[in-house]
Amino acid sequence: MKKIIYLAAVLATAYLNLVYAWPEGRYLLVVELVLPVLLVLQAIGMPAKIRIFPQGDFQVAEEGETLKLPFAVENCGAFSIPFLKIRIGREWQVIRNLKKGKTHTVLIHYEAVNCGKHEVKVKKVVTTDASGMFRIRVWKFQAVPAEIHVVPRAYPMYAEISRAVRLFVTEGDEYAKDRGGDDTTEVFDVHEYQPGDRIAQIHWKLSARTEELYMKEYSFPLGAAVVLLLDKGKAKLDGKGSNLFLNLAASAGHAVMEESCRYYAVWKEKESQCFKRYLVKDEETYYDWLLALSSTDVSDMDQLDEELYRYEFYEPYKKAVRICGDLTIQCGEDAPLIFHEETFAEELRETVLEL
Repeated sequence: MKKIIYLAAVLATAYLNLVYAWPEGRYLLVVELVLPVLLVLQAIGMPAKIRIFPQGDFQVAEEGETLKLPFAVENCGAFSIPFLKIRIGREWQVIRNLKKGKTHTVLIHYEAVNCGKHEVKVKKVVTTDASGMFRIRVWKFQAVPAEIHVVPRAYPMYAEISRAVRLFVTEGDEYAKDRGGDDTTEVFDVHEYQPGDRIAQIHWKLSARTEELYMKEYSFPLGAAVVLLLDKGKAKLDGKGSNLFLNLAASAGHAVMEESCRYYAVWKEKESQCFKRYLVKDEETYYDWLLALSSTDVSDMDQLDEELYRYEFYEPYKKAVRICGDLTIQCGEDAPLIFHEETFAEELRETVLEL
């Protein structure tokens, strides 16, 4: 509409000059023709001072979740900007009358589809001149992308932890608070002497102080009796296949964690040939592991040799659970559990992981 009014005014001025020989109209026509050029030049110069950046640190989302990402748009220039249209990711946002030195926050919707580390970037910025007639693309602006870590979704799955696994003696820097063990470096509790107690367990200092015979109960070290081996194998996984492989790992890991069973989650990097290992002992460390897993591209994982792992980390464990890229879970010498893409969630819901 503004362009139509402007063109009508120019045409009217030109017509009056031609028909009535209007001397003052020549100057008015020159002003009308030069003004839009000046407005465009001003608009080109102003947006170079725009900063667009995400608010806060990187965001974490579970696969399938929709995030609202806050982006701040700051006018660092010397003039107010009457109009801004910004494309961030796939979404357009409009900001009107952004005064100098002021910041406006926009919310961008992001659908977490694929597991991994992603960036949401500023794709395009458009502004107008002061009159609002001409829209001009801004080529120079400062922009920082938002970093998104999409962690795999854990589907419902059950695990049964055997007594042999729960009572398996491991190595660790922490000790159980609910039961004793055989680690002589740490005392769990003391009790009065009972027939059959070993002399080596006498608490001499306490016994001498109380003049009664007290025995030491040693601590039970908390390590990890279970190891989850993430082995992509030779499978060439695409986007959906990679997601399902990570979903399988997350589901199995969550099921074991829910049973208060500690475990190590392990995979091997192809380029560095280094093992990546995370101790999962509660919900917080479980999500720390998923966050690290989301930062690793499945294509960068190598085949995992259990014997080589044992050589690298000379620590005892009771059960190894191999999670493979062909959507199978192998627990020791047991027959593998096989899952299919079409019925993946239903099969997991009906599965009991016996350790």
